[in-house]
Amino acid sequence: MRRLPVLALATITALLVVLPAASQTAAQTAALDWRRIGRETLETLQDYLQVDTINPPGNEIRGARFFAERFEAAGIPFEVFESEPGRGNIVARLAGDGSRGGHVVLLNHMDVVPADPRYWSVEPLSGVIRDGRIYGRGVTDMKADAAVQLAAMLALHRAGVPLGRDVMFLGTAAEETGGFEGAGYIVEKRRDLIDGVEFALTEGGSTFRAEGRMVHNIETTQKTPLWLRLKATGVAGHGSRPIADSAANRLVRALDRVRTFRSQIRLVPPVAEALRSSAALETDPGRAAALLAVERSIGDPAFLASIDQRFGPLLRNTISITALTGSNKTNVISPEATAELDCRLLPGENPDLFIATLREVIDDDDVEIETILRFQPSASPRDTALWRAIEEAAREHDANALVVPTVLGGFTDSHFFREAGIVAYGWSPIVGRTGDGPAHGNDERLSVEAVIEAPRMLYDMLVLLAARRPTN
Repeated sequence: MRRLPVLALATITALLVVLPAASQTAAQTAALDWRRIGRETLETLQDYLQVDTINPPGNEIRGARFFAERFEAAGIPFEVFESEPGRGNIVARLAGDGSRGGHVVLLNHMDVVPADPRYWSVEPLSGVIRDGRIYGRGVTDMKADAAVQLAAMLALHRAGVPLGRDVMFLGTAAEETGGFEGAGYIVEKRRDLIDGVEFALTEGGSTFRAEGRMVHNIETTQKTPLWLRLKATGVAGHGSRPIADSAANRLVRALDRVRTFRSQIRLVPPVAEALRSSAALETDPGRAAALLAVERSIGDPAFLASIDQRFGPLLRNTISITALTGSNKTNVISPEATAELDCRLLPGENPDLFIATLREVIDDDDVEIETILRFQPSASPRDTALWRAIEEAAREHDANALVVPTVLGGFTDSHFFREAGIVAYGWSPIVGRTGDGPAHGNDERLSVEAVIEAPRMLYDMLVLLAARRPTN
């Protein structure tokens, strides 16, 4: 554990004290070299991608030390701590005077999912740049966002922007496996770190260009993760003598019923608003009208089919069959077989009722349903200073920008903060481009130019949210 004093900024402050706070901040921002900052961010990201934080086992302490070196060099106070051996977390802070309200946390997770080099065209942990894109496991989820958050923090510090609220950097462990050794641990065991926090900003949203304008999807709530294990039991035996009701056969029958089951369509308010807002991007008047009247249009099978690719998972509860186990020997019929299901429920759904429905669908008392993971994400309101700052920054960069709420089909560490009464949004200033991604996929990659441009957008948003206001 290490704490460092903040470097004195008295000389800078003395030179600027004659200016009102707003003019002072504008002058400081204008003095920053954003192309240089962008290139530094890209270099940081290349180095960070080479830090092995694949989970399992995580070893996020490596990521925490990576950031600690940079905060130490800048003179920004930080603390590194472990929830378990190797499961590192880091918090750094730029202090404000509290005149603008509670603190804002820039939240990122340092762990990444495994990558099989056999299916990549580059080494997954190389940070290689090729054809205008940077490659590496975790570049989209979410090491690039962490590098951009670091860059924005350093820019605020370099410029000596007077802050009216604390701006914090929080890098956590284990998000990819539930977050309980990272954000969950902090909320439960290190509550002192988030005392006074009003806002958290992390992954989950998206930014892209469509029809000549920027679109910012801000995640305000998430589908409920419900991970289940099905366990079938039956008579064991020799593989040469088939058993109709073996555990494996029972499980296969159950999974076929699960595979063909479809939950009913339900349009939740944030998804309805996102659909209505997308009407502004349509060139077909009829299509635009259908989107504006989405509550009525959703009953039209043709309309539903047209939005299914993008919005389908946000319109119903979903089930993915993800893991299977049975006999460990080809000629042995095992007495037990299991499968794991990744179920995602729409906000407001009752997990117990969903499990009861699944029991009816499977219709086999010899197939047990065990819950592996469940929690109930809550929603964050839109009428907040953070939302307004994102909206204003977006329109400073593009006067025609659309800023709309959305529901995330997956889950992030936001839910821990929302459950603690903190407003949390998913938003990234990195503008997605065709050919980026795929998160958790092979050859995960991101536009170099998008990385270089992103720190300015996040910095501008933080200035709007956290810079001290002029006094009369």
